[in-house]
Amino acid sequence: MTVRRETDDGVTVLSAVLPVVVSVGEKINEPRYPSFKGIMAAKKKPVTTLTLADAGIDPSEVGLANALTTVTASQPKPPKSAGEKVADEGEGGTQVAAYLVAQKLI
Repeated sequence: MTVRRETDDGVTVLSAVLPVVVSVGEKINEPRYPSFKGIMAAKKKPVTTLTLADAGIDPSEVGLANALTTVTASQPKPPKSAGEKVADEGEGGTQVAAYLVAQKLI
């Protein structure tokens, strides 16, 4: 498989031997959203589960022993805090602008 990836420095060409896992960002094309009919039809489709042998992968080539990275720690995402409410009595725009300046957003 050959992929062309656009970066700030230009275009990078990557090659990989199948099977591969590829992820893409939002810049690939215009997203296609499924129709309701398509969503309902997808629910009825069978899901095929492959074993390593079915995919032609040697078990000694995968797993924790062959991982290129190691997770040393993880923690749950902190809960969202409540936002700041602004009661607009004619000067709400000024308060919002002051908040944005304090956050160095403008």
